[in-house]
Amino acid sequence: MSTFDTVGAHVLADFWGCQFEKLDDAELLMNSLRQAASNARMTILGEKSFKFTPQGFTGLLLLSESHISIHTYPERGYAAIDVYTCGGGMTQKAIDFLKEVLQPTHIHEMQVRRGQPDVSFKVYAS
Repeated sequence: MSTFDTVGAHVLADFWGCQFEKLDDAELLMNSLRQAASNARMTILGEKSFKFTPQGFTGLLLLSESHISIHTYPERGYAAIDVYTCGGGMTQKAIDFLKEVLQPTHIHEMQVRRGQPDVSFKVYAS
């Protein structure tokens, strides 16, 4: 099997301690995703969102570089955020903007390098 350079960075962020009102505000959240993409010089191709009842929100931006998504659980003060780019986009810049907006008290963040097999993972080929 041949290897190739990584084709992207995927940042997975768990934001805890966010205000209920912010996590349940669909307009604020979609506008924030758009601004995060703009700040990171990413190109938005499309978007989809859903406001849950009684609370919660899921939003997705389809980017020419890949995607940004958010899933919120206001009753827990929690947001799950993914920023994946296969281009020259600045994933951390997008995450940092969302931190400013949602103001979490605790963050768990992980970056996964995509497109580069890691010997610690089993790789399946079809």
